[in-house]
Amino acid sequence: MHRIGLTGGFCSGKSFVLRVLEEQGCRTLRADDLAKTIVFAPGSPLLQEVVGIFGPGVLDEGGSLDREKFSQALFEDHGKRQALNAIVHPLVGEERRRLIREAESTGIYDFLVYESALLLESGIQGDFERIIVVYSSSAVQLRRAMERDGLTRAEAQKRIRSQFPLREKLKAAHYAIDTSLGTESTRARTLEVFHLLQKDFHLS
Repeated sequence: MHRIGLTGGFCSGKSFVLRVLEEQGCRTLRADDLAKTIVFAPGSPLLQEVVGIFGPGVLDEGGSLDREKFSQALFEDHGKRQALNAIVHPLVGEERRRLIREAESTGIYDFLVYESALLLESGIQGDFERIIVVYSSSAVQLRRAMERDGLTRAEAQKRIRSQFPLREKLKAAHYAIDTSLGTESTRARTLEVFHLLQKDFHLS
């Protein structure tokens, strides 16, 4: 089973590309899903650490983590976001490695694709044999962020700027997928990349 990393900017179309690759029989994992499971799990041992970093304002009336308030706070302060990442990333890494071993043991997958917006920022790109970078024009990325998440232009720009610049991500890319032209174009390019992966690893 070959390990493929998939990354890209905020609202660049990573989830759609991942879904197309899943349709082709790839085992897929999302870093965000693993992190949310860890942070938002009922009775999560990380709750007090999160409150210690961001303050009680991220809690709802029942004392649980409020997803909307937490997401907003996460992008407000770079230093606090880094402090949280230092706690969460090792736990996400442990769960990622466990799930990869589990998928490998089945013997049924040619590829496992791990999607993470922070693949490069967290320094784990060396764990993967190929890197796919998903991107779109800045105008499309901004529009998607505002439409999908109901953000203001300033909020969307702040979230986009919180990640590595696209040019830095593209330096690490074995394959790049431009999603600016819509779903059909993106699907076609994703299928092309999938076939190139098969060819690369002599699977077709």
